[in-house]
Amino acid sequence: VREGGGGGAPPRHSVRVDAFPIGIDPRRFRRALDSAEVKDRIIDIQRQYAGVKVILGVDRVDYIKGIPHKLLAFETFLETHPSYVGKVVLLQIAVPTRTDVPDYQKLRAASHELVGRINGRFGSPGYAPVQYLDKSVDFGELVALYYTSAACVVSSLRDGMNLVAYEYVACQQAQKGVLVLSEFAGAAQALGAGCVRVNPYDTRELARGFHLALSMPAEQRGVLHEYAEQYVTKFTSQAWAQAFLSQLERGAQAPTALSTPALHLPLPRVVDTYASASRRLIVLGVGGALLPMASEADTPPEQAEHLSLELTHTLRALLRDPSNTLLLVSGRRRAALLELFRDVAGGAADGGEDVATPGQPPGVAADDMERLWLLSENGVYARRGWGPWELTSQAAQEAGWIEQVEEMMRYFEERTPRSRVDRRERTIRWSYHSANPALGAQHASNLVESLEKSLSNAPVETLWDVHAVEVRPHGSSLGLGLMHQVTSEDGFLEEDME
Repeated sequence: VREGGGGGAPPRHSVRVDAFPIGIDPRRFRRALDSAEVKDRIIDIQRQYAGVKVILGVDRVDYIKGIPHKLLAFETFLETHPSYVGKVVLLQIAVPTRTDVPDYQKLRAASHELVGRINGRFGSPGYAPVQYLDKSVDFGELVALYYTSAACVVSSLRDGMNLVAYEYVACQQAQKGVLVLSEFAGAAQALGAGCVRVNPYDTRELARGFHLALSMPAEQRGVLHEYAEQYVTKFTSQAWAQAFLSQLERGAQAPTALSTPALHLPLPRVVDTYASASRRLIVLGVGGALLPMASEADTPPEQAEHLSLELTHTLRALLRDPSNTLLLVSGRRRAALLELFRDVAGGAADGGEDVATPGQPPGVAADDMERLWLLSENGVYARRGWGPWELTSQAAQEAGWIEQVEEMMRYFEERTPRSRVDRRERTIRWSYHSANPALGAQHASNLVESLEKSLSNAPVETLWDVHAVEVRPHGSSLGLGLMHQVTSEDGFLEEDME
């Protein structure tokens, strides 16, 4: 969207950015499965591989596809599970590409060498564990192979989407075969809950993926396939086109007003307004104002944080003025904010007035502490003075989702050095501010996409902040928590407030 600069200034632009993962047309594959030609070919393949499970690979001969990694993992699988020798075949369709480029010729030769080595080690008359086809196959043949294969392995080292995964799922309504999918393929973010996700750089992990796919009970295979099929059926190529055109149209109709920089508050005016106000609500962010911002992620939950003597003195001085109410807001746990409350209260925590001792800040009365309010976990919990904690939204009553989210965040924590998961009572946060910035941002994007798909029916919302991803109950925020405080029976909106 273009906005005229005016006065000879160059025009300004706003750009709408969104993600549109492409899909396939699953109906095309299902129509093919109903054709007589494909049905006959399915029968032929089942006879050819009677008593043998087929693991299928369909890839272009390209370095990003990880074909050698797949072959090495299959070799490791046969080494560690010799009982499968003679009972499983890896059928790899390797579609030639860039055959005149020397590096691709070397890749093809390396793959052939691995195939020869594996077949030499584990093969026997009438049995070759790896069947490697240096050619493409027609659509009907491909559909028949998808249908008859017990598993399909996509071992991409880096891939945009890889629609082979979608095509295999579309052809597995009856068989419920298992998809083994590289976490580095774009499709893994969509089908992650409906497949066996693997790291193709880890040969043993990929080999375990082979074994898990072949040994998985039918019930579990059905659960995985149900999730994957729902996604493939819903997010089709037609849905992709409609979503793209819809967003394109919305972008063209977007308002042209662009944000303007925030203005600095004029200090003299702030001082005058403070002096003339009869009641004041002073909102202080704990992170960055009272405690170091970095400690939010770096401080272990069991290690208490305390206010400096200077800050304790300042907060007590503010509370001794009956016109002031202080609200401390933070993403920290309730216990952490209670430590700060005790720091300010001092001896008043035991009743009466805290008497200052040499070298310590002047004390504060217990009644004054009624005007120290707290918001914990970014607005999920609220407390006024000595009163009890309250949940600020109905959605916060439900916390059954947090286990699933923690499992997903732990997955990315393991794969992102120096990142950390911080689970609280009603919120959970994955921080990566100390991690490699590019890796952290990439994994954060993947995590957010996975969370949005997995939590579509949960009463929660996902917030991607600077160097952190947080999941919290729907309707919980510092802004709404603030409204909860000021609209309470004894809140500020009961009287005029300047």
